[in-house]
Amino acid sequence: MHTRISSLLLVFALASTARVVTAQSNPCAQTGCSVTFDWGNGGSAPDDDKVYGAPAGLESAFIRALNEAGWRTEAGTMMIMLRLTPQNRVSCEAMAGTNTDMSCHTVNRAVVSFTSSDTSVKAPGRVEVVPRCSDPKNWPTFAQFGQYAGQMVVYQVEKGGKGPRPSLKCLR
Repeated sequence: MHTRISSLLLVFALASTARVVTAQSNPCAQTGCSVTFDWGNGGSAPDDDKVYGAPAGLESAFIRALNEAGWRTEAGTMMIMLRLTPQNRVSCEAMAGTNTDMSCHTVNRAVVSFTSSDTSVKAPGRVEVVPRCSDPKNWPTFAQFGQYAGQMVVYQVEKGGKGPRPSLKCLR
């Protein structure tokens, strides 16, 4: 009987410790994180695309995904830099045929890095986000990629890459 109670207390203590560790792994829970988007070589966001949408949709979807996970995205001691690599010459058509229009563009990949201005706060490691669609000729819209990138950051930083991985729904 005494061993059952002590075992139960040990399990309870470990479970509460695990919850505290999980809560502390969110670098933006206590103080906010400022988010910066780098579209390559310090340039500005690309033009809106007729099929894949607006780059502003990626930025708002990324911030929304972080906010939904409990991350505060406002000025703070931690800075999140999202470096995006554009994907040019993407098919604008759902089904390729003769004279396929390859004038569209979207995002190829992103690297998310963290920097802390407070030396007592350790910044998480970088997170690489690569969209994997079921068909390699398909690409996500800007908004779909932003949502996926935000979910991948939470998955890698908070959950350590364990558990169900975020999935990406591609345009076609």
